[in-house]
This record gives sequence, structure tokens and C-alpha cells, in this order.
Amino acid sequence: MNKDMRFLWVDDNPARIEDAKNLEDALKITVDFKDVNKKDLDNILGKIKTEAAPNLIIMDHSLDLSESETYKTGSTAAAYLHEVWPDCPIISVTAVDINDVDIRHRSAYETMIPANRISQNYETILSIAEGFVSLKEKHPKDVESLLMMFKPPKDTVEKLKKILPKELKENFEDQSLLLEVYRWSVSVLFDRPGFLYDELWAATFLGLNIKGFNLIKDQMSAAKYIGVFSDKSKERWWKDLLLEELARITGDVGLPWEIGHKLVGAKKEYFSKCFASAEYYPETVAAEDMTYDAKWYPMKLKYTEPHPSYEDMLFFEELRIMKPAE
Repeated sequence: MNKDMRFLWVDDNPARIEDAKNLEDALKITVDFKDVNKKDLDNILGKIKTEAAPNLIIMDHSLDLSESETYKTGSTAAAYLHEVWPDCPIISVTAVDINDVDIRHRSAYETMIPANRISQNYETILSIAEGFVSLKEKHPKDVESLLMMFKPPKDTVEKLKKILPKELKENFEDQSLLLEVYRWSVSVLFDRPGFLYDELWAATFLGLNIKGFNLIKDQMSAAKYIGVFSDKSKERWWKDLLLEELARITGDVGLPWEIGHKLVGAKKEYFSKCFASAEYYPETVAAEDMTYDAKWYPMKLKYTEPHPSYEDMLFFEELRIMKPAE
């Protein structure tokens, strides 16, 4: 699929053409780099809109070195290009601290990537582009065909129907549908543990630490998420299929964080431990504290409480935080 892909990169830093070439070589795609440094951005964007839509747009967020009366930031340029191509994903590459970018500007992009971490995000960039290509080729016509793009376990489909946002159930002719599908996927389905688990949640669910989970990861390949927007650098596993594979491999049914020890030959160095107490068999993953960038660890439920920053969501895990020391 990659060889026919074309990315458009708009940037006022000409030095990033090297990053564009590296991206091109790594992903085996074509990157059309538009250097807008000290150039008329209004005129360049006017010409761009007459071209065929790219598979993905990479936009510098600042654009303060370009010349424009209309577009002062990459987010305003992105908003314009979204009007031209409503189903084209736009990501931002920026030297600005992303935490300092307000949510209004961030919402103009599908994601923002630090300029010094472009190569570490190749797989994520590719997953976005390939996901949109797949959705365009098999444009969902109804809820069933949309959910099939995620390749869910059969028993999960009805639950997914219940939590799918209204706008994704009714607007199948809307040109912005694909953008909305992506944003819901990454902000809810992939981000909130429940249907899918990331590596830490999957390991803890099976009673293992990360090292132990990596030993048996291949045995859980049938549970791995391979649907639309699957990202090799941010692997996910279906919770229901982890349970099925655990039962198939061990022949046992019960608490997965206990049975899972059999997967590593009951070797304790691979067992998950509670961050708060060092006990075995932690049942959940919880935040260490209330800070924005708090780390999350396996913990026993009794040492945690509901996290006040997260609301409960149907069919998703209750997110929790470690109780303060007494």
C-alpha cells in the first residue's frame, strides 16, 4: 500500500526537508515538501487546493516565518485544508511544547508530534494514513460495516453499538465522518481500557509484569488488535480474546491474574506486583497521583480509589488512583 501514498508537508523550516526525505525512505512513500519560509502562504495554499488530495498532511504548527495575512498558525491553515479535503488527516510537527498549545489549536490536527521525535512516530504516522485509506476504500454505509473495520470479537459487537457516539451512527454521508471515526477511536476506544488493553493493562490482566508479558506475547497473537488505525508502536489486545486465549492455553477458567502465572511456568520474576504494597495479583492499573503526567502502575484494588478526573463509561474500566498514605 505504501508505495502509492503521497504525503504533503507544509513547513517554514527548510531544514526539515531532511526529515521529510527520511520519512519518505523509511515508509516507502512520496513526500511533497512545501517550504513556505518567507513565502506567500495564502498563494501556496490556494495552489495546493487545486491539486489531488494527499493521503496525509503534515503541518508545521508555528508558520511564523511564512508570510500571510490570513494564516497565522498551522492550525488555521489546517482548518482551511480540512474544508478543502474533509476526509484528509492532518498531523502537526512542531518544536513548540505541545502542552503549551491550547485545546482549540490542537483540535485542528489528528495528532501533534514533537519535531525532535518524528522518527519515533513513523509507525503512528503510517497507521493514520493507512487507516484513512482503508476507510475510503470500504466507506462504511451503516453501523455494522463501520464496526467491522475494527475487526472486533463477535461477542463484542453489540456492546460497541451501544457506546458508539450518535454522530457516528447517523452521518454516513457526511464527508467528515472518517475524521470523526479516527478521533473517537484514538480518544476513546484505544485510549480508555475496556474493550482493548495496552501492554501494561494486558500484562496486569494476565498477572504478569512487562518482561513476563513479552515472553508470552506471541501466544496471544490471536487477541492482538489488527483493525483500522492499528499502530505497531502502540499495540493493543482485545480483552475478551485475551481471556479466550488464556483458557485455551492453560485449560483453566478463573481469575486471569492468577491463572496467567501458568503462562510463564509460575516463575515469580515474571509475576506482576502491586506498586503500593509489592503483593502479587494486582487486579487493576492505577495512577500514582493527580499530576497531569502521573505514571500508572499495577495495583491491588484495596490500595486505590476512583480517579476523580475520569467519569465512569459503560463497558470501560473504572480508572483509579492510589490512595494517599495514611
